Amino acid sequence: MITEHAIRRLHLQTSLAGWFIVTNHPPTAAQIRNARFIASEVSGMSIETKSSSPPGYEVIDLATVFGIVLALAILAMSIGLIRSETAGDLRTLTATGASGWTRRTITAVTAGALGFFGAVLGTFAGYLGLVAFVRSNTLNGGESALFSTVPVNNLLEILVVMPIAAAVVAWLLAGREPTSLTRQAIE
Repeated sequence: MITEHAIRRLHLQTSLAGWFIVTNHPPTAAQIRNARFIASEVSGMSIETKSSSPPGYEVIDLATVFGIVLALAILAMSIGLIRSETAGDLRTLTATGASGWTRRTITAVTAGALGFFGAVLGTFAGYLGLVAFVRSNTLNGGESALFSTVPVNNLLEILVVMPIAAAVVAWLLAGREPTSLTRQAIE
């Protein structure tokens, strides 16, 4: 697509190469088949229809779910590493009388905080990159239209639901008592 101003400025020639037809409702399979039959009778004419790609909101929802699952997997690995590094401290807590609830809570708070700060940092970096991209690629203040459709529900899922899910899963999985209270871990 090119503007008429650019055509005149670049001294280009225009010619009619096709029609772009917009309908209120998607054409039926029979209508498309009939249009293709009629077009085949005319030399060099063909019919193209919009593919059945999913709508934008579905793509955003699927990307949000994928991102949350990926972030939770990375967070689980990070919490596992942290727990292995602090195993001695957990044994000390257990030896001094800390309950399983206390150990679970420490792990859950760690997972929730890491999840929340990671989500905030990722959201901030994403929007900072988007602002930089839009400012460098638009003219005449066209960036305001892009920010009029902020996916609030998806951002809430990332910023609220993901850290809560991380904390709950960490709390459920972190309560077992250390296997040995007397031996040091092999390092």
